[in-house]
Amino acid sequence: MATSELIRITCCGSSWVGADRAHCCRRFGGCGAVFDDAKLFDAHRPKGACTDPRRLDLVQTKNGIWLRPLDLAG
Repeated sequence: MATSELIRITCCGSSWVGADRAHCCRRFGGCGAVFDDAKLFDAHRPKGACTDPRRLDLVQTKNGIWLRPLDLAG
């Protein structure tokens, strides 16, 4: 049986688990938000500036990860 290792990352005062997450790092002019994937990260910076994830109809988990509303239903 194959096992997988959970990867925990901390930056900008946030912590998350998962190598697929996308973080908008404050150290490089970002907002500090953590997104479920790179597509959501790209959607929140359409012109190189951060858009509030709520304006994109994203929802935040109790751990602070922004994701698509349907991802919570699964």
